[in-house]
Amino acid sequence: MRDKMDLRVILVEPEYEQNIGYCARVIKNFGFSDLVIVNPKVKIGQEARMYSKHADDLLKSAKIVKTLGDALKGCSISIGTTAIHGGGREVLRIALTPKQVIKSLSGTDAKIALLIGREGTGLSKEELGTCDLVVRIPTSKDYGTLNISHALGILLYEFRSADSNDDVEYISERERKVIDDTSRQLVKSLKGIRGEKTTILSLKRIFTRGIRSSTEGKALINFLKKLDKAIRQRD
Repeated sequence: MRDKMDLRVILVEPEYEQNIGYCARVIKNFGFSDLVIVNPKVKIGQEARMYSKHADDLLKSAKIVKTLGDALKGCSISIGTTAIHGGGREVLRIALTPKQVIKSLSGTDAKIALLIGREGTGLSKEELGTCDLVVRIPTSKDYGTLNISHALGILLYEFRSADSNDDVEYISERERKVIDDTSRQLVKSLKGIRGEKTTILSLKRIFTRGIRSSTEGKALINFLKKLDKAIRQRD
C-alpha cells in the first residue's frame, strides 16, 4: 500500500465561503492536495482565504467544475457521504463506518473520490447512486448532522492513518473494473430479473468493500466469466 491513498476531495455545491476555507485547511492538515469544487453557490474570495489559514495555495489550485461527472473524471472509486441512516431495502444509503471504508480500500492503487455534500441537503439520491461506497460517521441520534468541514476532518484522519505495514498484494484498479463490468453484464443477461438497477448497485458495493487481495479478485473474475459463458451457451 502507498504511504498515502491517492485521494480527491470533491465539494458538491458548497454554500458558504467559510466552510470552503475550513475544508481547504483540513485537507492540507492531513497532507492531501487534490480539491475539486462542483458548482459553488458563492464566490470563493477573501472570506474563504481567511478561514483556510495557510491553505490558501490549495484554494488557488482547486479545480472548479459545473457537474459531478466532470469532478469524477480520472477517479475509479467514489465514496459518497450521508448523515441519514439507511437500512432494510434502501440499498442506496446502506453505509459503512469510516474505519470499514478504509479497511475495504487498503492498498488500492485506484484514484479515490470522496464526495462531500451540500450543507443543507447533502448529496442527492442520484449522486449517491453513482457512488461505489457510502460512508456515514456514527453520531448522536439527537443531532447527527456534522458541519461539512468537521465531517471531512474525521474522514481524512482515517485515510491518513490507514495502516500500510502489511504484505498483501492488493487488487488492482483494472481487476476492480473487470469485476464491475462482468457482474453488470451478468445481471443484464438474466432477463426478467426484478430490481435490475438495485441488484447492479448492490453487487458493485459488495465487491468494492469485500474484495481486497489480488488473489481474491482473480478468483472472482474467473468465476464470473465462466458463469457468463455458461449463461450465453445456454441461451
